[in-house]
Amino acid sequence: MKSDSASDSHTSRFESAIRDYAPKPSRKFQKLLPLKAGIADLRKRRASYKTIADILHNLDIQVACDTVFRFCHEILGEPKARYRRKRKTSTPRVRKRPGKDSPAPQALSPGGSPQKADRWTEANGPRIADPNTV
Repeated sequence: MKSDSASDSHTSRFESAIRDYAPKPSRKFQKLLPLKAGIADLRKRRASYKTIADILHNLDIQVACDTVFRFCHEILGEPKARYRRKRKTSTPRVRKRPGKDSPAPQALSPGGSPQKADRWTEANGPRIADPNTV
């Protein structure tokens, strides 16, 4: 019976150690931990990571803006896409090219020679200037 109570004691101490475990923050984060509330407040006011790094630099705390970024995400628990702006979506412009069966419309150039109306309908390849229109 003593072995059961001893193993229960070890198990309960191990489980409490698991509950209380918190990983040590990195050395770079050690400088920022006392300023955690201030950094969180600046982020709520939409200050950029670069701005926060500049403010800390003025206080003689040397950190890079990517360190502030990692601190905010790992310690403060910010979601990664929190302040990302959405792009305006627009419908892409699509040029209609005539099919192989339908010929491209012809237009007369100032010299009177026939010329294609839409130069983008030509096949891909080198673009050579027309000497009549130059």
